[in-house]
Amino acid sequence: MQTIRRMRAWSPEPGLAVGLALVLPLTLVLLCLLVYPVFRLFAIAMPDGLGFGAFVDYFQNAARVRSLIVTFRDSAAVAVLATAMGFVLAWTLVASPSRLLRGFVWLAVSLPLLMGTVVKNYALLLLLQRRGVVNSLLVGSGLVDQPLSLLYNEAAVVIGILYTLLPYAVVPIFATLLTINFDMIRAAESMGAGRFTAIRTVVLPLALPVMMGTAMLIFVVSVGFYVVPVVLGGPTSPFIATLIQNDMEQFFDLKSAAVAAIILIALSLAAIIATLAVIGADQFRKSVGS
Repeated sequence: MQTIRRMRAWSPEPGLAVGLALVLPLTLVLLCLLVYPVFRLFAIAMPDGLGFGAFVDYFQNAARVRSLIVTFRDSAAVAVLATAMGFVLAWTLVASPSRLLRGFVWLAVSLPLLMGTVVKNYALLLLLQRRGVVNSLLVGSGLVDQPLSLLYNEAAVVIGILYTLLPYAVVPIFATLLTINFDMIRAAESMGAGRFTAIRTVVLPLALPVMMGTAMLIFVVSVGFYVVPVVLGGPTSPFIATLIQNDMEQFFDLKSAAVAAIILIALSLAAIIATLAVIGADQFRKSVGS
């Protein structure tokens, strides 16, 4: 009996030791896979101590600056197009009365997720090449006199990345549209607004924060693409990831590769911070959680 009384009273809240034990694995993962690599990048980029000389040299190289511009220009185009197309497809999934149309859209949205990266890129390669399906249809229909140059340019890179990331724009916007009360749209229409005006004045303002968060996430993911620019863009559309790979494997210039990686991380963080400042942390969590 005395032994039982000496035992500690049960509490539904875990103790400090249990909490530390639960947090320890995540802390180790973050230290090993995030904190340490970032510190190593800075150590390689600045072997002589803190200074911006390596970054100044990087921006004085025209080829590297061009890859930076191409990367962020194409990624911004993908983010805008994916968000706009994602809204149209998500609205179709929410508002269309046709089950057949909704099923077809879901199939089209899900298909890129079911294919590997190599399969998707070589499928687009077959579609966009000079004697591919797209050019054959254009020439056969008489819309153009000769095949168009659809490959090995920035447009091909944008199409390839857009096809890969479009599902990640549709899903969060679709989840947001499900929370909108359609009675507000009917009320706007009953007061004389057309369907397009009702969507523009009622639906878009409610979905805009999540759309902006989605665009930012797609932009950040796009800047790190490697396979699509190599396969579809070629040397005319160099991405930063391609440049980093060349510095490491062909020129053995780890310093330039580390500088490029730091610039890529810094600009991506700037895009995230700017989006958080505009839409707020709550809306950002909704776009990520959806």
